[in-house]
Amino acid sequence: MSALLADIGGTNARFALWQNGQVTDPVILPVAGHATAEDAIAEALRRLAPATPPDSAVLALAGPVLVEPVRLTNADWALSSTAIAERFGMRRVRLVNDFLALAHSLPHLGQDDLHRIGGGKAVAEAPMLVVGPGTGLGAAGLVPAPSGPVAVPTEGGHIGLAGETAREDAVIGALRARCGRAGAEEALSGRGLVNLHAIVADLQGVAAPPRDAAAIVAAAGKCPVADEALAHFLAFLAGYAGDMALAWGARGGVFIAGGILPRLLPMLDATRFREQFEAKPPMRHWMADVPLAVVTHPAPAFLGLAAIARFSAD
Repeated sequence: MSALLADIGGTNARFALWQNGQVTDPVILPVAGHATAEDAIAEALRRLAPATPPDSAVLALAGPVLVEPVRLTNADWALSSTAIAERFGMRRVRLVNDFLALAHSLPHLGQDDLHRIGGGKAVAEAPMLVVGPGTGLGAAGLVPAPSGPVAVPTEGGHIGLAGETAREDAVIGALRARCGRAGAEEALSGRGLVNLHAIVADLQGVAAPPRDAAAIVAAAGKCPVADEALAHFLAFLAGYAGDMALAWGARGGVFIAGGILPRLLPMLDATRFREQFEAKPPMRHWMADVPLAVVTHPAPAFLGLAAIARFSAD
């Protein structure tokens, strides 16, 4: 049995083959460069060049997977498992939420795939949680069950953002005025970082040049606006991750995935980030025991997709 695996986000779509129990190196295609998901799949299969066509597929999508066709939250693609199976002659096509796949990856991450922040010790058979700022903000839990862990995708990226200081309250008020609602994703994502940069420029009363997320990160240490925007991003992310840990009872660990935070590790004050994560009185001692880590594996979703493919093959 072989399967096509895909991690499809709002910006890029990554494709790989699962065959002989191994996952090939992924092919990365820009979502905006293909009119439909099926066009991208055809190109990916051409580049992957399998010896025999895969007879199934597991595709992780950045958006809620409720009814088909499934529409991506931050891109103009709609996917139908039936249409994909018919076009590519596959026996089965399964569509899952991208953070469901990430949740399934958690038990398969090694120490070399993680950057630990602070202490804490995982409690066996306790829920694990993954959150991730990227094009959007995703969240999912992995909950123990007698027949094996159950991954629970959520829309937790859209919960309300909470401030801990007067300055953060001012940023959240400006975010509400700018976006209509101060949801977590409006600050903790690529576009969220752009929002924070524009808001900080206004609060500082300076004329900072418009920057995308990559340019804001590049300006760190050279521009007070970029520095404050990144400081708010990290503070909000630490607080959000801590809030989600409390909501999920995530004594098995909290894992931060996504494309943004690994790039910020060189400038991350780990002690401060951990303090902001734990600052949940009267639950500070409970929080101190929760392991916290940044996922540094280059393609963790494929570990989860492979686990799903193995389960489907059994």
